Amino acid sequence: MKKTLLSIVLMISATASWALEVECTPGNLASLIDDTSITSLTITGEIDARDFKFIADELDALTSINLAGATIVGYSNNTKPLFNNEVNYPENCIPPMAFFGKKLTQVSLPASTRAIGMAAFAGCYQLSNFSFPQALDSIAAYAFSAARIGNLILPTTVRFMGEGAFSNINSLTQATINPAEPMAIPKSAFEGCQAFTTVTLGPNVIAIGDRAFKGDAKLSNINFAEANNIQSIGNEALLGTKVSNFNFQQATTLSYIGEWAFAQSKQASATIPANITNVGKGAFYYATDLTSFVPNAASDTIADMLLAGTAVTNDITSKTHVKHIGAYAFYNTPVTTLTLPSTTTYIGDRAMAGMINLTELASEATQVPELGEEVWIGVKQATIPLKVPQESYDAYSTADQWQRFLVWAEEPQGVPGDVNQDGFVTAADITCLYGIILGNTTDYMDTADVNNDGEVTAADITFIYNILLGNANAPGRNKKVFDSNDHLSADAFVIEAGKTHTMDVNMRNNAQFAAMQFDITMPQGLTIAHVATTTRASNMTMGYNEIEPGKWRILIHSATTTSSNEGALLNVTVKALEGFTGNDIITISNIIAVEPNELTHQMNDVDVEVGTVTGVKDINIDDAHNGPVNVYNMNGQLIRQNVERNEATTGLPSGIYIVGGKKVVVK
Repeated sequence: MKKTLLSIVLMISATASWALEVECTPGNLASLIDDTSITSLTITGEIDARDFKFIADELDALTSINLAGATIVGYSNNTKPLFNNEVNYPENCIPPMAFFGKKLTQVSLPASTRAIGMAAFAGCYQLSNFSFPQALDSIAAYAFSAARIGNLILPTTVRFMGEGAFSNINSLTQATINPAEPMAIPKSAFEGCQAFTTVTLGPNVIAIGDRAFKGDAKLSNINFAEANNIQSIGNEALLGTKVSNFNFQQATTLSYIGEWAFAQSKQASATIPANITNVGKGAFYYATDLTSFVPNAASDTIADMLLAGTAVTNDITSKTHVKHIGAYAFYNTPVTTLTLPSTTTYIGDRAMAGMINLTELASEATQVPELGEEVWIGVKQATIPLKVPQESYDAYSTADQWQRFLVWAEEPQGVPGDVNQDGFVTAADITCLYGIILGNTTDYMDTADVNNDGEVTAADITFIYNILLGNANAPGRNKKVFDSNDHLSADAFVIEAGKTHTMDVNMRNNAQFAAMQFDITMPQGLTIAHVATTTRASNMTMGYNEIEPGKWRILIHSATTTSSNEGALLNVTVKALEGFTGNDIITISNIIAVEPNELTHQMNDVDVEVGTVTGVKDINIDDAHNGPVNVYNMNGQLIRQNVERNEATTGLPSGIYIVGGKKVVVK
């Protein structure tokens, strides 16, 4: 019994590793092999399609085949197809499906092999050791689909690759395709290669076919030569990949991007140059990392669903010639500002639905563009200003869907920001505004409101700064004034007739400001002798002027911002005239602070109490004259407010205080 078992084991062992070498003549391989259970086969001599047919049908245990010493000769049989209903099999070609589904781990082909037929090695999921013949010029459809290849370097001699040639190879991680002659990456060439991370394309790759890399979830790098000749990227070519670095401007011969080509990819930005004239439907659909998209300015169409679900924030249509915006084109994008060019004639169904971050919309089209269904559904139109041409105000105000916006029209004007009407925007316009805001002149009032917010303020100076520095996006942005949580403050103080006191004007702010203006109204008997900026505002230009008796306007501005968020901004030197009786209020009002983007903050008014020093050395409180008073120390700091006179100094340390405008000694 033991002897029988040993014999069986030896037979199995011998069968599992049985290698055979034969010298063949065309069509005679079957006569040279008696045992079809061989696992390794080396063939020399000549073979043709009949011999490949024998291998395909009979040698199911084969794991290794070496044809390096063989020559493949041509064969034809018009009456009996061998593979895939074909009857002609050229020389130096591996027939279609020759090794389909085999358990091959190692293959060596003749050096003279020029073509590999359709699905020749498809399903060879264990094939890990394979070298491409250097004479190879054609790889047919699905030739290596679902085989096992880790790193593909295609011979430069290859001029043709068929559909799905390397699809569904889960072991493939990298590929280099650098043909010596122009060649296209075909449909589905690498579709479904789950481990694929990097592909390098040589200068003779002229196209990327439909679904070429679709579903390659780890593909993050697609590198192509600086002097490339890619002319088109097909439908779904990079759908679902992690590609983020495709440089459209480097692709100077590219003219077509197919439907869904970069959908659900990781592309971060896309600037479409003039040579790309066609970008297909959904090309960047839900490419959620895409934050910037600049279309070809000459293109007249934005395709359906082009940017739906992306993170694009820039004004997509500004300075373009777009006529037609497709359905769902900007669906759910976080764009804040949108400028439709004068060429716009149609906006498709729900094209801008879900754009909840939209705050400003402008249409330069004099003819109201036709709209599809629910173009702005989900957008709070009632809170968004829509700027339109002056002559089209009535048409937009009554048009379906358009009328739900805050429609407004800009009066015709010359060069935006040209306050002094000399035809240019220069520092002279800032000087002109200075005089207007400070009340020195009323010239050019009609052109002073350069940001079209209905007022002439420091915001207009900031607007001109942005024009001069190249930061302004468009004239007439109509930045809204809103109440601010930021505030000014100044401490109460006492002052003696004929003397001066420096009042610090403090600001606590959350936002950073580039300009500020406010008015200081002095009570009778007080005047402003001097105003100076502190270190905090040392980078800012300051001016002040008495715009009416007892009322001074102060203006500071800069091309940059204040240096911190708290502390003294200005030192205002206050002088008390003879006869000043004290116990009065200085009012700081009309406080406007402007961010660098011209967003304007309106702050609350500030009242500053002012007392006087009586010159009486020792006055004690007369309890008989009761009533609410304020108590200050000799530094002018308010320490008690609205207290009864007979309780004003109760519990205070010894010293001198100002109570109800009179000096009081606490002993």
